[in-house]
Amino acid sequence: MRHAAPESSRRDSESGKVRSAKLGFDIEWGNRAHSPLELHVRRLRYFMDLLETGYRQALLPDPLPLSLRAERVALGIDVPELDTVPLWSVKRSDGAVAIPFVEFIVTQICRSLGATADEAGLSGSAAGEELILARGTLRRILEQASPGSATAAPDLPRLGDLFLSRDLLEEVCGPKGVLDAITGQCEALLAVEPVRPGH
Repeated sequence: MRHAAPESSRRDSESGKVRSAKLGFDIEWGNRAHSPLELHVRRLRYFMDLLETGYRQALLPDPLPLSLRAERVALGIDVPELDTVPLWSVKRSDGAVAIPFVEFIVTQICRSLGATADEAGLSGSAAGEELILARGTLRRILEQASPGSATAAPDLPRLGDLFLSRDLLEEVCGPKGVLDAITGQCEALLAVEPVRPGH
């Protein structure tokens, strides 16, 4: 197995800090315990970042793409294949994009959205409805990737060249897309979460 270059390791560390800080987390995660809501949001953000990074890498290939390995390890996600997502994402001549393990990634985002909404007690609220709508848009990726996968999504990553339209991926990963909207909702949830004793 090829060892990661020092530059790659540095990018791992920096990416984890910057992305975590975007949602208001501590720069050093080990400084304190985190609430269940924070952990759900952190896991959600990892999978959203993974999807977006794969998409951006396919459009503008970088020989040293952003790595999310450090965050995956910190979250205890024992699926090292996910570290290859940016490297193996490709664009076809017609503009369609293939992101490795896209079915698994989108399924995990949907599940994390549900867990976040449940933990925040959003059932029946306007914010809860917005998260449900976001999940609906994401399921369109599953439907386009493989008929039936929206209702029988994989529990483990499976590799395959599943090309998705750029229009759909732009709606999800682009500026002011679904992922940006979800990030804004998560920021709002964390901002109003009660501060627990000792924090």
